[in-house]
Amino acid sequence: MTKTRREQAEWRREQLLDAALKVFAAKGVDGASVKDIAEAAGVTPGLLYRYFESKEALVATLLSERGFLPRLRELLTADHRGRPAVAVLTELLGAFDALLADNADLMAVFFSATQARAALAELVGEGQRLIGDFLAARVAEGELRPHDTATAARTLFAAVAVSRRTGSPLDVARLVELLFPHER
Repeated sequence: MTKTRREQAEWRREQLLDAALKVFAAKGVDGASVKDIAEAAGVTPGLLYRYFESKEALVATLLSERGFLPRLRELLTADHRGRPAVAVLTELLGAFDALLADNADLMAVFFSATQARAALAELVGEGQRLIGDFLAARVAEGELRPHDTATAARTLFAAVAVSRRTGSPLDVARLVELLFPHER
């Protein structure tokens, strides 16, 4: 079966993202060049630029499309009525930890993306805002005690990311219990 132009373009884009992920994981974002990525994908650098305007745009696309934000949005838009906040948070953090564990290459990109700091900060900030908004809603409903929801969201994500980065095991249920004791 012949692919349409749109299907071919999408296939090529995914091929470029796959190659970029492998090259970034091997060389780090700063150490990898567009030429390296193009060679790994078997294309010319010019073709890569037709899909992504810069290496930074490529990094941002990798992190936004293959990172945790799509899953986080999905989990937070699910109907959580009747589920305790600590159960939802434990599920969210468990999913984040699993994503990091299952995607070592993506985690390497995340931690080496100094050239794409603005995009990385935006993605991390959005994730923290989503969790902070969830926490704020649960505070407003009276389920959680009033607290600095932005700091709590940062702490939750940072603890999981650092744990995974350093290879130190983390019990996410225990982390949630530590931050939100007696709130079941």
